[in-house]
Amino acid sequence: MSLSPEKITALEALFQDASVEAPGCAVGVIENGEVCFARGYGLASLEHGVPITPATRFYMASVSKQVAALAVLLAAESGRLDLDDSIRKTMPELPAYMDGVSVRHLLAHTGGVRDYFVLGFLAGLSAEHPYSEADVLDIVSRQRALNFAPGAEFAYSNSGYVLLSIAIARATGQRLDDFAREAIFAPLGMRASRFQHDHTAIVPDKAFGYARRGDQWGVANSMLDVVADGGLYASLEDMLAWAANLLAPRIGASAIALMGTPATLNSGASTGYGMGLFVTRHRGLAVLEHSGGHGGYRTQLQVYPSEGFGVVVLCNDAAGQPQQIARQVAEACLEDRMAPPAARAPAPAPEALQARAGCYRTAVGDVLALVEQEGKLFIHGVPLALQALGDDSFAMAGDPDILRLAFDAESGFALTLGSAAPRRFTRCEPPAEGDEGAFLGEFRSAEMGAACVVHRDGDSLAVSFGRGPAAALRQISPGCLWAADLGVTLAYQRSGSGEVEGFTAAGGRVRGVAYRRV
Repeated sequence: MSLSPEKITALEALFQDASVEAPGCAVGVIENGEVCFARGYGLASLEHGVPITPATRFYMASVSKQVAALAVLLAAESGRLDLDDSIRKTMPELPAYMDGVSVRHLLAHTGGVRDYFVLGFLAGLSAEHPYSEADVLDIVSRQRALNFAPGAEFAYSNSGYVLLSIAIARATGQRLDDFAREAIFAPLGMRASRFQHDHTAIVPDKAFGYARRGDQWGVANSMLDVVADGGLYASLEDMLAWAANLLAPRIGASAIALMGTPATLNSGASTGYGMGLFVTRHRGLAVLEHSGGHGGYRTQLQVYPSEGFGVVVLCNDAAGQPQQIARQVAEACLEDRMAPPAARAPAPAPEALQARAGCYRTAVGDVLALVEQEGKLFIHGVPLALQALGDDSFAMAGDPDILRLAFDAESGFALTLGSAAPRRFTRCEPPAEGDEGAFLGEFRSAEMGAACVVHRDGDSLAVSFGRGPAAALRQISPGCLWAADLGVTLAYQRSGSGEVEGFTAAGGRVRGVAYRRV
């Protein structure tokens, strides 16, 4: 079924302002197995002026996880992996506290394994560090605990998927790329796809990643030598073939059904995440989706099973917003099948938004800051404004299916991402005055094998982890400092006499890393 000329015109209008001299995106639509729209906008290479086409290969970042998940499930179907086996069955060198972490837990991000990216920051490694499988095994093995008991919570973990790639190699005798090529890429005709185990290898027809640095573009490619959490290079044409298989499986039908079924926690609550796919809704329609972001690459794949419809958006600009683009594309095509958009309330007065601004924290230490700017409310670090749906509720870009905040009378709010269970944030208590000097000094973590220094930077505090650059700190509550740019909190502990002895670091995907004063 082809899109009508009116819908094609509507889609083209979405990209009428796309630059032909800057990085851009490849955008595609599939319906009932037929590619209805596939266009490239912008340049794959600024150096050589090469345009983006549907055949251009992009780094998929975390969109890779769904392909890796299918590979794991196919290996399990052939009897070479067992989803309920401990991951230590294939990696006995992992710490004994990981005995209860199963392959299934890792696929669903419910294993509690600390994320190697955050741990790398705490060890002072740069964002461009070329992580290898040996690096990840070493970092994870040095930890003395999980974030939580397996199955107790959902916490996104790139470490878990890297461990899955190692498990596939040990169980099948093939690297993930070789296994996926035989079991997935060849049967689906995904000839341009590969899991890149060596970041220095040549990728033909590659879109280079770019990030804006002041008024200049800079190259921002992936430097990773690990796969499954990312590592997949593929073209728009290939990812549309992948989307078609999600909607009407030619291979892996039972596995794809598992991938699209939200995991259930020990408490019975749903996570809103299956295996490599978020299970969400978009204006009344069920959606399976995943986004990705690394270096200068931003990616989004979402399918609407009831409609036989899918959208893929692949960008090579670090400031790209592929999830927003994909939703606009879907609405242009499926408007007549969707529920009406969420009603929006009048914009609150600036003083009302200023009253909402401030730092909020969950019971486990995750921090989120709300900022009022020019009469709009933002989550710190997120460029899309929150729009009011009512006096006490807000949604990201006015779309409650992405993210919504519901404020209560107790100076806090419930935050809901997609179809996941809400998480409650409470406003941080006012910090104590005049005690910043107690936090200064050098601290060391046995788990990280590295030290950090909390020091003064002008009139403010800053922290340097290992040899990493200094990051500004702000005190958000008594005894708690927050490095907003790193997303890390330092919760200090004091002795009986009141002296600071150390702190525990937490960073969303990492909790409870202990540091002691040197």
